[in-house]
Amino acid sequence: QAEAQRLRAAQIVPQLEKEILLQENALSLLTGTVPGAIERSGTLANTDLHSDLPTGVPASILSRRPDVKAQEHELAAANARVGIAKAFMYPALNITANGGLNSFRSDNWFNMPSSLFGLVTGSIAQPLLQGRKLKTQYEIAKTEREKSVIGFRQQVLIAVGEVSDALAEIEKLKEEVDLAGQRVANLQKAVSNADKLFASGLATYLEVITSQSNVLQSELDLAAVKRNQLAAEVKLYRALGGGWK
Repeated sequence: QAEAQRLRAAQIVPQLEKEILLQENALSLLTGTVPGAIERSGTLANTDLHSDLPTGVPASILSRRPDVKAQEHELAAANARVGIAKAFMYPALNITANGGLNSFRSDNWFNMPSSLFGLVTGSIAQPLLQGRKLKTQYEIAKTEREKSVIGFRQQVLIAVGEVSDALAEIEKLKEEVDLAGQRVANLQKAVSNADKLFASGLATYLEVITSQSNVLQSELDLAAVKRNQLAAEVKLYRALGGGWK
């Protein structure tokens, strides 16, 4: 039993070393550096967590998220397209040097050659004749704008939901860490008591092995919960578009 327990603990070591190597490579890729060992400033047990987290997150913070910002720009573009489409419905007469006509004055309006007059009047009448087409384009632009509004609202709702999820996860993981820490402390006392009982002949060595195995598993569980707690803070940081300070 003792040898089996030792081998079980030894088996965990290469698994953790593999995860460390993969995580270091992922971090190197994320930062644009060559994969390699990354120095650590501490251990998981003494890693500081934020004690003061935002409980009431203003919606304006969510505008820093890339997905929300993209929808915001899309809405602005849709608004602009509606304005452009509406402007096309109001024809404007721009007189330029055309066909030798260098200027336009009201006193020579009727003195213009018929060919030029036909050209100018044609340019004025053309948008009017295409009124139905322009109106349709305007309605399409308004519909696209409504779609952009819906998309923007939906993206903001998704962002709010992700922030709420991360806050709830952090809060509950705090409770899990506290309970897991208490469990580890109690099981460590059990190991000490089992050792004393075995030395006094009041317990078998199997009981000592069992208590040691329980401590190992509880310590692994505590490490996993702490890791999840750190990951939850990263989720909150990302959900807020880069932090809350």
